[in-house]
Amino acid sequence: MSATIDYCYHTHTYRCGHAVGRDEDYVINAIKSGIKVLGFSDHIFYPGIKQYGSRGNYEELEGYVNSISDLKDQYADKILIHLGFEAEYYRDFDYYYKELLRTGIVDYLILAQHYRYEHGRLTHYYGHSRTQEDIREYGRELIKGMETKLFKYVAHPDLFMASYPYGFDEAAKEVSEAICQAAIRLDMPLELNMGAIRFAGQRLIGNEYRYMYPYIPFWETAKRYGVKVIVGIDAHDPRDFLDSRIAIMTDLVEKLDLKHINRLDI
Repeated sequence: MSATIDYCYHTHTYRCGHAVGRDEDYVINAIKSGIKVLGFSDHIFYPGIKQYGSRGNYEELEGYVNSISDLKDQYADKILIHLGFEAEYYRDFDYYYKELLRTGIVDYLILAQHYRYEHGRLTHYYGHSRTQEDIREYGRELIKGMETKLFKYVAHPDLFMASYPYGFDEAAKEVSEAICQAAIRLDMPLELNMGAIRFAGQRLIGNEYRYMYPYIPFWETAKRYGVKVIVGIDAHDPRDFLDSRIAIMTDLVEKLDLKHINRLDI
């Protein structure tokens, strides 16, 4: 398929504490940019967990749902809007994910294993992983979430390479292959995410000058396995839809000859 990006299923709101702008402004700029399908997928609000600066509190759920639902109706003649969450998978919240989907409170979930969950708390951030043990744990936990089939796709699956200083060593290859094998087995797309291109650019990580993600050797592995790939703008500001660096993503899709899809079944 063409790598034209006329969709975005990965859109945040101010509620997460590290995004800005009114909900409506995201819709307005998405329309300006030529987006036809817009999915809001803010960081999920977990009952009983507060994580300031990373996600909103559970008490904000009703306001989030009402706001996006109103925008769905208001702009129905101009753009198709879906409501979802970007969520980690933790067994303790299995009931919660299923209830959100069963009741239709949200249209979809995308999987993003940002943090380790220990004793009711979110601790280690996998994007700061610097040991083989940590990246292998990330792979195991991510695949557990994939296997639930509660999620439409995996956001930034190469997050584990964001700070990993040893390049594409045997552990990194092992984790990459395991994720890609699971994606094929479960027919689940993986997301080529542009968030780190915006907020970090290229930097020296170990002995490599590169983006934190996307990490090219990971995506070369995805190509080899024939994994379905979707692009994630990962918008945290309404202006992100108009960012010329989206072209970096389309160029990567075409250069690596990835199996690009441009719609989810929602």
